[in-house]
Amino acid sequence: MKTLAMLSRKGGVGKTTLTVHLAVAAARAGKRVLIADMDPQGSAAEWWRARNAETPELVEVKPDRLKDTLKAAADAGVDLMVLDTRPSAEADTAAAARLADLALLVTRPGFLDLHAIAHTVDVVRLAKRPAAIVLNACPPGRGDKEAAVTIEAREALGAYDMALCPVSVSQRAALTHALNDGRAVAEFEPEGRAAQEIELLWKWTRKQLWPNARS
Repeated sequence: MKTLAMLSRKGGVGKTTLTVHLAVAAARAGKRVLIADMDPQGSAAEWWRARNAETPELVEVKPDRLKDTLKAAADAGVDLMVLDTRPSAEADTAAAARLADLALLVTRPGFLDLHAIAHTVDVVRLAKRPAAIVLNACPPGRGDKEAAVTIEAREALGAYDMALCPVSVSQRAALTHALNDGRAVAEFEPEGRAAQEIELLWKWTRKQLWPNARS
């Protein structure tokens, strides 16, 4: 079983949105996926309760039960566990990062967001696990070219000396509309740009988690 930790010290960056979308993408690719909602706000759990599909599965987990939950999931045959952690909790972030096969640090491209991620980078670096920063809620670019603010954010993030995901996710209305009734954009607007970006993010993430897989 692989474990993907979604991390952010700052709230409002769209961490839960990426969590559920990556989980759905993985399930659609044939993986048995379990979302671990570790955030007391329970946003992922609320989305899941509104959902009609049986996959992905979800469990609400307190940080001190994470290790046991991971073991139970592995024993049950889960392929991928996605950890939706809460913001502003160093101990939670550290625990999730230590147990993850890959940690994705989610940030928006704004100045305050880029500054806030510094602490999370330090915590994850101490965990000594594979990690990368993902730019989310970016202004849509033109064609295949990212918006200027996204390009500038990439340059600024270079100062952290951490891998940067080549796929950025744009701020698009479809992402919000899909979540309203427990769907992901691949189910709400499968031919849309939002769905295409999420699929690209999933393919990149899958390659990091299963580098030797043929597809």
